[in-house]
Amino acid sequence: MRAMFRRPAPLGAALALLLSVALLSLLFLPAKDEENLRLVLAGRPEAEPLLLVAALAALALAGRPLRPVWRWLLALLLCIAALLQFADAAMLGIFDRDLNLYLDLPHVPSLLGLFWDAAGPWRGGAEIAAAALGAVAIIAAIAAVLGLAQRALAPRRHATACLAIVLVALALGSLPVRGRESLLAARTSMALGDQAARLYRSWAVISGHDQRYAGALAAPQPPLGLLPGLKQRDVYIVFFESYGTVVLDDPRYAAAVLPALSDFAATVGAAGYRLASSRIVSPTFGGGSWLAHGSIAAGVRLDPLLARLIATSARRTLPRYMSAAGYRSVEIMPGLKTPPPENGFWGFDKSDMAADLGYEGPPFGWFGVPDQYTLAHFDATEAAPGHAPLFAQIVLVSSHTPFAPVPPYVADGQEGELYRGIAPSEWARIYAPPDWSRLDQPYLASVVYDLKTLGAWLARRPGDALVIILGDHQPPGFIAGDKQPWTVPIHVLSRDADLVRPFEAAGYAEGAVPPSAGSFKGMETFLGDFLAAFSHPPTRVAARPGTPEHVSD
Repeated sequence: MRAMFRRPAPLGAALALLLSVALLSLLFLPAKDEENLRLVLAGRPEAEPLLLVAALAALALAGRPLRPVWRWLLALLLCIAALLQFADAAMLGIFDRDLNLYLDLPHVPSLLGLFWDAAGPWRGGAEIAAAALGAVAIIAAIAAVLGLAQRALAPRRHATACLAIVLVALALGSLPVRGRESLLAARTSMALGDQAARLYRSWAVISGHDQRYAGALAAPQPPLGLLPGLKQRDVYIVFFESYGTVVLDDPRYAAAVLPALSDFAATVGAAGYRLASSRIVSPTFGGGSWLAHGSIAAGVRLDPLLARLIATSARRTLPRYMSAAGYRSVEIMPGLKTPPPENGFWGFDKSDMAADLGYEGPPFGWFGVPDQYTLAHFDATEAAPGHAPLFAQIVLVSSHTPFAPVPPYVADGQEGELYRGIAPSEWARIYAPPDWSRLDQPYLASVVYDLKTLGAWLARRPGDALVIILGDHQPPGFIAGDKQPWTVPIHVLSRDADLVRPFEAAGYAEGAVPPSAGSFKGMETFLGDFLAAFSHPPTRVAARPGTPEHVSD
């Protein structure tokens, strides 16, 4: 009688093994759809759970079953492998690129900080703790499943039969079905192998053993010199966070953004600006803003590896060209608390980070400082009346993930007291934690907020500055949708028509709405085109019929 309970019956053992394979297979259901660039649930079963059961059967035949400590370690490794496969698939759907552990792991603390700040300390801490406990529970469940399989394989005849069946199943499952894919997949093994290769390649590039970027780093550049075409006018490059062309092409967003763009164009037009717009291709999608900033400044299409290498090179950057042309160069970065280690490479005379802006109001979003305040502070400090010719790179952050809470727009001239008069009850309503399952509406609201903020800021500014406003990248895939191009809008405007004409000659369309079709250049071409356009005095042209021209000294 006792022997019956110690040794599983063949039918019970078979059911236990089938259950073990099925439960282990659930770990690896998430997969990436390469064609549609999204995360899906796999249609083909994984071969790895079968291989694992075969290994357990071989150990049982050798009389060396896994001890509990090794079973738990194996469960941990399986959980990590499943998480890696999930992250790889999610990365494709959100950022339209593959996972690279060498480059992406350092960003995990920032992502946790993003969630913590957006959810608040109590809710964020509770949900992070719940996630950690859930991970422990999953590991325990995997260990229990492995124990179930081991008990079913304890009799040698069960282990022998299982090993034979699995080997046959693997052999048959590897054959193509009707000339197409095989029945079994090996996604996990491929993902692990791919990450190992990426880790090695990344290390080889950073350490100098792989010279694949040598050509880009050694590409010729124009010499430093004066830029008479700018006529010593101020030049401002304004990066508009997550401002992608999806807001123009997707009817969900265009219904609100196109009227906001029309209002923006009317506001700056009434203030005397000439406005032209186009699309430009970002080097990144859904995140990685610094790659867009760097591609504009360095004239090279940056990826995360090249961005590290270029910071140790001798390449000239846009701020250095502007300094050589007689400009003082500053950057306004409300999203950074301290300058990054490579900050000196870019050549700005001054870098204003979040703490330098002196914002004392309530925080909005991940970075806290509302864009309306950032622009007002810039006007009152760096761009105060009487300043020398100024080149400024300004980064707007109110439209950064998770987009909420969106700052309310305040009346002109009140930015210094921004939000201080909001009642606590009203502030609690505004600052409700974002609903991570429905971020499309706050994203849309943040884009409309920034367009209104930019229009009002430009309208009240004096002078004839050349202002270039462009997105850094499309919003993440869960906002943008599948198969979106990597294009962002770019708007160029000035009260001095001479400064806008080179862009119009390059195909920029009049007004705030860029062309919807055409061959659009990458951000890496901006530096060369900009220097070529303004390295000689402006060419006078006749005014267009019915169009007031601003005649500059």
